[in-house]
Amino acid sequence: MTKKHLIIGCGTAALSAAKKIRSIAQEDEIKLATMEDCLPYSPASLPYLLSGRLKEDNLWVANDSLFQEWRFDLVKGKEVVGLKVEQKEVIYQDGGQERYDTLLIASGSQPTKPPIRGLETTGFVGFHTIKDSRELSKKLDGKKEVTIYGGGMVALEIATALLERGLKVKIIVRSRIARGYFDEHVGAFIEWVLRQQGAEVYGGNKIDEARENKGRIKIILSDGRSFDTGVLVVSAGVEPRSSFLAGTGILINRGILVDKQMRTNLSDVYAAGDVVESLDFFLGQPGINAITPSAIQQGKVAGANMAGEKMEDRGWIPMNLFKFFGHTAFSIGLIPRPSHQVLKMKDDASGFYKEFVFQENRLVGARFIDVDIDPGIIRYLIEEKVDIGEFKEELLEHPQEMSRRLMLRSEQNWS
Repeated sequence: MTKKHLIIGCGTAALSAAKKIRSIAQEDEIKLATMEDCLPYSPASLPYLLSGRLKEDNLWVANDSLFQEWRFDLVKGKEVVGLKVEQKEVIYQDGGQERYDTLLIASGSQPTKPPIRGLETTGFVGFHTIKDSRELSKKLDGKKEVTIYGGGMVALEIATALLERGLKVKIIVRSRIARGYFDEHVGAFIEWVLRQQGAEVYGGNKIDEARENKGRIKIILSDGRSFDTGVLVVSAGVEPRSSFLAGTGILINRGILVDKQMRTNLSDVYAAGDVVESLDFFLGQPGINAITPSAIQQGKVAGANMAGEKMEDRGWIPMNLFKFFGHTAFSIGLIPRPSHQVLKMKDDASGFYKEFVFQENRLVGARFIDVDIDPGIIRYLIEEKVDIGEFKEELLEHPQEMSRRLMLRSEQNWS
């Protein structure tokens, strides 16, 4: 008996789930409903569009012919605003309703709006969707100065793209650059490079007030300083897009709570991607890890279980990669704790840095600046709990070569 699998969203997690369902259930109906009016794309690619390194024609990750080949039904401009649990139906904003046998909530995230006096009168722009990217590109026409409020990965990607375009960029960050993504050493290096490229960074600051001022925007900071800018971009964080689930009984903390099979507490309802709080790899505690590798894996796990094949998520691992002006910063796993052994090597003159964090003989974390390594292999060593043992120093000295050897040895032992 065939089933109907309905997926809210068409991002990374949604497509990963749909492909997995189709690989198992050849005849089942698979439908994806997106609130956007365009084909699927990766939001991580939007800064490349902004910088000019990517054309919009090359942004899309799937086209209509691929949907026909996969036999997925994609409906655009369909925002889900509610859910009838007992009837197994979703409610659309246009009043329509649609039933399902299994439901995947992959609705992603939405930007938070900081409490800034006068913000709504300034014509500020966010940067979360293709619509935002198009709006920002229009606002940049004829402008030379841009102010970015936020110091997370999206804000840094925007700053990098705008600096590459030759614009003057100011960055206002409430604490320090990349605080939630990289440790203080890596964050300080990123800030130094951005300053070298001409950016002004106002650390430990908030915008108290923003207002229109003769065709420009006046920014007043919490430390009393003020300046005018041509364009204001607000990129001060995101939150799971889950408000439409109010009253449904789905358990939500910051995000939708799911188990290792990506199941919610409701029968036949799953969730994956930026909207969920799934269990982490190290402690099995719920948390949000809004990165592409997690979305792909969570979607795959959800899709398998929706199609009747049991599969469990191994848990998310914090991981961030940032490429900027010829440099690469990469961080994965746990930051050092007193119980950990830490091996590190650095060159302050060039910024070169590598750090490995061990729990006994297992790798649990690592950080790099401009080091030739394969992030996937480092992740493998952590996930498979490979015994590093006597090779710790050699891994520090020759991370690329030694990590490959350790992975190969592990694979051979398994076989």
